[in-house]
Amino acid sequence: MLISLHIPKSAGTSFKFLLESYYKNSFLEDYDDLPLNKPFELALEEAERFSENLNSFKRLKYFIKGIKCIHGHFLIRKYIRFLGYNNVAFITWVREPLERMQSHYDYWYRTYNPKTTKAFLHKKVVEEKWSFETFCFSEEMKNIYSKFFHDFSLDDFDFIGVTEFFNEDATYFMKKLQPNKSIDIPFNNVSPDKKTKKMYDENFVLKFKDFHSADYVIYDYALKQRQLRLSQNDIT
Repeated sequence: MLISLHIPKSAGTSFKFLLESYYKNSFLEDYDDLPLNKPFELALEEAERFSENLNSFKRLKYFIKGIKCIHGHFLIRKYIRFLGYNNVAFITWVREPLERMQSHYDYWYRTYNPKTTKAFLHKKVVEEKWSFETFCFSEEMKNIYSKFFHDFSLDDFDFIGVTEFFNEDATYFMKKLQPNKSIDIPFNNVSPDKKTKKMYDENFVLKFKDFHSADYVIYDYALKQRQLRLSQNDIT
């Protein structure tokens, strides 16, 4: 079984299409938790409650039902009891944290609908007209990767893709699943107005990196792991 954690605005939607096309009826979406739209303590409590209830019989039911891939927005703690199974792999994608934050902020403003948007923090950000700076330095958005990965060692991920190298990393991963098949790589859910990389004030960048220092540790780890794959000629 593949447990694929989709960090918002880190190419998870594009990767989802690849996984769906490969796993078909054995693919399971899990997007109901909305972990960013509730206090972290509550999101963690809900994930731990799910994990505690995921006894050996309930875990077996996933395999009996033929579920081979779970993909979505959830705290990885939710499925931590699958860790250690010989036939279970944990994967995710990360993106340069400031670029990810800008994309997330733009996406929430672009997609907000006062009639249909129900997610609490999404509504709060847009209706209170948060500036990008307020968004970046809010406790709710601080160290997003660290929150999603809470209580899960980075070494326990079998694969961490880097969004900036999506084509190469996605091709590498999918070729591991289907080595003799050509791979068409989609790239979906991209901001329609994104043409050039945004420029940020140097002091702002330094402040951002300090505030989100834990996420930069994670991002740097992913880059180093990617370089290791390259040095082993493991990405083509």
